[in-house]
Amino acid sequence: MKKIILTILVFLIIFLIYSFNISEETYYLSLGDYLSYGINNLDRVDNSYSENIKKHYEKNLKNYVNYSSIDDYRVMDLMNDINDNKEIIYDNEDYNLQNLLIKANLITISIGMNDLIYKKNIDYNYVDELLNDIEELLILIRKYNKDKIYFLGFYNIINNNELIEYANKKIESICDRNKINYVDISGLAKYVIKDAYPTNDGYTYITEQILSFTKR
Repeated sequence: MKKIILTILVFLIIFLIYSFNISEETYYLSLGDYLSYGINNLDRVDNSYSENIKKHYEKNLKNYVNYSSIDDYRVMDLMNDINDNKEIIYDNEDYNLQNLLIKANLITISIGMNDLIYKKNIDYNYVDELLNDIEELLILIRKYNKDKIYFLGFYNIINNNELIEYANKKIESICDRNKINYVDISGLAKYVIKDAYPTNDGYTYITEQILSFTKR
């Protein structure tokens, strides 16, 4: 009887060691605006953070979809696309957005910068309304996905550090409430040369900010 128990224990230990050493396959979904798309100050994509994250996980990458827009894509646009379960063609494959959200085990989101850029006379009331929309968006995404989600905060392209700091503190609280990782990219402002767009070094900076969570 002791031999049987010992044999079972040995097999159980081997199984547990094997299980812990199997790397989880990564299904990566990048959502958002020009930042997740990767437009830089030279108007081309050389070093987007989405592609960098993809490369980081490439050994165990099961699938990657970048659902981003270079146009004036805003928070409500992404919410509407999710609610409408928009059909997507990416790398000649057909997807539905809700299904992508369900399957992904890694999601990065950068949205809301366009809402700031294209609004004149931004004040705290407007920022609070935008933050309410962002929380509604994150609650919606959490409805479909319970895995790792990273949400990028704001960087100062409206020449108002105080307002950006206010917004980022609230975004961090929103992320905490919804068990989402808040990614602080406030330092990105020093990598912006033309208009709102980061340099390639800026996208490397964003990548490092996201991957810093994997080192904790």
